[in-house]
Amino acid sequence: MKEQELSEALHDVMVRSSPPPSMDPASALERGRRARTRRTAVVTGAAVATLVVSIGVAPALVAHYAAGRPTGPMVAGATGTTPSMATPRPVATATPQAPKTRKSTDPWPEGQVDRTATAGPRADRAVNLMQELSAAVPAGFSTPNLKYDDGRPMRWPQAQYASNDGEQDYWEYQAIIPVQKNGRVGQLLALSTTPDGKPAVAPCKLAQRFWGGTGTCTVLDVNGKKVGVLTTNGNDSYDQWAAYRHPDGTVVFLAQSKKTDGRSPLTSPVFTPSQLAELATSPKLKIST
Repeated sequence: MKEQELSEALHDVMVRSSPPPSMDPASALERGRRARTRRTAVVTGAAVATLVVSIGVAPALVAHYAAGRPTGPMVAGATGTTPSMATPRPVATATPQAPKTRKSTDPWPEGQVDRTATAGPRADRAVNLMQELSAAVPAGFSTPNLKYDDGRPMRWPQAQYASNDGEQDYWEYQAIIPVQKNGRVGQLLALSTTPDGKPAVAPCKLAQRFWGGTGTCTVLDVNGKKVGVLTTNGNDSYDQWAAYRHPDGTVVFLAQSKKTDGRSPLTSPVFTPSQLAELATSPKLKIST
């Protein structure tokens, strides 16, 4: 049988076995409703079957994933690997060091050949102290680079290792400058001593330690800070000075004199007692290391 003859025979059977539907509108409507009902039932059944299969497969997928997934915490960007958990390192804290005690056999510190530091950071601090003292001089006074008759400069800074045997290490920074007004010359001195481990004393007792000076001492209040101001009887190198101990143990002395060697003396002090006390408490003159 040829392909065309087979196709015509199949078409003839289909026509005869499925007569055309009635043209009655009511019958056609009823047949349409039944067909829609069957389609709805088929779609619903398929959806239910899909859901059942999904429910059955889900535990297997979860179990499969759980068996193969990393046990550590999830990290963005990491796949299939277990991130390492770095053990936190303890924060290092500085252990307070006990102050070194000077021994007679100890060499001078920091490579020095004697007590004086002539170069390096400590010498620089003394120079800075001299600059701060010069900047604090009131208007009307100047601080020129004058010299003594023997050629030595009147302006000079010094950094000195001050500890003696058995004492805690500490340093003294000193600055001396000439102060001139109307051709007359006086002198100022600032001395800042780093904490020496010695107990605090009353302001006037502290003032009496400066060069063993004697005279009349008064305690002045500078914004709650107690400052000893000692006025001598005129036989000392300086006429007046203030002494103040900072809370950390740093001690500052600030001295003034109306006279200096070989020059006409000033007719009045550079600072009043209150100004002297206030400047002694200034952080500009405080060197603690």
